[in-house]
Amino acid sequence: GIEGKYFMKEKFTNHKEYHFNLYAVDNNGEEVLMTKDHIIPKSKGGANHTDNYQTMCTDCNCKKGNNIY
Repeated sequence: GIEGKYFMKEKFTNHKEYHFNLYAVDNNGEEVLMTKDHIIPKSKGGANHTDNYQTMCTDCNCKKGNNIY
């Protein structure tokens, strides 16, 4: 139910390259990392294609697992 608002250029200490992460802000004012989710999971035949992607916060994506909804 939250929407990504801004990107951050980040680099983890064990990586050489930078990448962009999308963040939202929840009702408590906390930053929430957004992730790319496969609507139809790859494990169930879902494609790596923009038509099969949606953004989800990290917690919701973990809860969804490989379910379809």
